[in-house]
Amino acid sequence: MTADITPSLPSGITVAIATIGARINGIILPAPTDGLRYEVLVQMPPDVLPINDRPDLRYTAINTRGLSHSRNSALTQCETPFLVFADDDMELDVVGLKALAAELARAPDLAFAAGWRAGRLPVTGPRAGAYRLRKLNAGRICAPELMVCVAPLRRHGITFDTRFGVGAEYPVGEDYIFTCDMLDAGLCGAAFPIVTGAHPHLSTGDNWHDAGLLVARRAVLSRCFGSAAVPVLLAYALRHRKHLGGWRDAWRFLTAKG
Repeated sequence: MTADITPSLPSGITVAIATIGARINGIILPAPTDGLRYEVLVQMPPDVLPINDRPDLRYTAINTRGLSHSRNSALTQCETPFLVFADDDMELDVVGLKALAAELARAPDLAFAAGWRAGRLPVTGPRAGAYRLRKLNAGRICAPELMVCVAPLRRHGITFDTRFGVGAEYPVGEDYIFTCDMLDAGLCGAAFPIVTGAHPHLSTGDNWHDAGLLVARRAVLSRCFGSAAVPVLLAYALRHRKHLGGWRDAWRFLTAKG
């Protein structure tokens, strides 16, 4: 176990699944397995929650709005050493989740770890193996890839910035900001070539045509890099110029107000 895990937390992994309203009825979970429990956090809950006949599952209705609020509730309520964040339309890989937790458990200096979604794990290059996470290589991390050790986050008071994420002012970037905040607090993380699940649908971050999301992306980078954001924005526009629509639109991305 890691040195930061407190004895008050039982062993195991909690998967925190954020959902809203009637979407709760579409969640498909893996079969029960030792060491894994599920916390389904429901915003705008229906009048009647689904019948729960599983000892590894808990439904929690919360009166907030926005993905980051939901994940902060998960951080508060988690009763296991390890916590992983998921959305309600994901396919979870139980073997991968346990393998990622094992990597955290054998590395006392790590407070968080990142796996990969199915179909995204590189087969060659530096990212095909394990590597330390830094601000400049952590931008791709999102649910259900991110697993954290709960104790050090509580000790440092790290939570999700509620201005970012679906349902907030800026509907992208909450996972990256959260990761950067952990790094800024001096916590260490690493990526491992482990598949933790699949996301068969496009995520909000895959949308490059919404002008509001481009504004949000700039806000994310400014939030994470502060006074050093200008060169990072330039590098970002250069790297993603095709997604942005070419050089002209990349320049608009850099200079647009908002």
